[in-house]
Amino acid sequence: MKKVNLKVMSVLMAGGFFILTSCAGSDSTPTEKPTETTEQVNSSTQTEEVTKKDNLSSILNSYFEMSENLTNDSADDAAKSSEKLSNALKDFQGDQLSNKEYKEVDEIMNSSIEHAEHITENAGDIHHQREHLVLLSVDIKDLIEIVGTDQKVYEAYCPMANNNKGAIWVTNKNEVENPYMGQSMPKCGKINGEIK
Repeated sequence: MKKVNLKVMSVLMAGGFFILTSCAGSDSTPTEKPTETTEQVNSSTQTEEVTKKDNLSSILNSYFEMSENLTNDSADDAAKSSEKLSNALKDFQGDQLSNKEYKEVDEIMNSSIEHAEHITENAGDIHHQREHLVLLSVDIKDLIEIVGTDQKVYEAYCPMANNNKGAIWVTNKNEVENPYMGQSMPKCGKINGEIK
């Protein structure tokens, strides 16, 4: 009987030692895994954010080119740039947007495409192009605020635009180059601040 108890005790002690060792090992494992998981989630979120921000590059570059052409009083070049802008707007995917964001962006896109097409169709009428730039600029600003961008962009304001009601435009320069006034008053207005 004593031999059996001694064997049972040996097995129990060995099992207890094994359990203690396993528990000690598992204490360090849970603290390491969440860190790895958290890093993976953070990395994934950052990748999505970069993807979202990259989506607007071609839209913004075409918009800035069109705005610069209007600043230089070149209605023909503004029409060409606006055609590129219209195509970039149509190509926008918005895969990383939530359902709510996608609905808002879809409305903005429809409005933006309409205004860009009007600017393209009115190569001979820079005044009419500038009228559409007023609403297009609000759309582009709203788009940036929802989707984001990795470019540094600013909201600029001209008090004389839009029949002296004032209007904004979006620029990648922290200085006024006014697309509404063109070469007659290229420095009219102010930078309201960075759009984030």
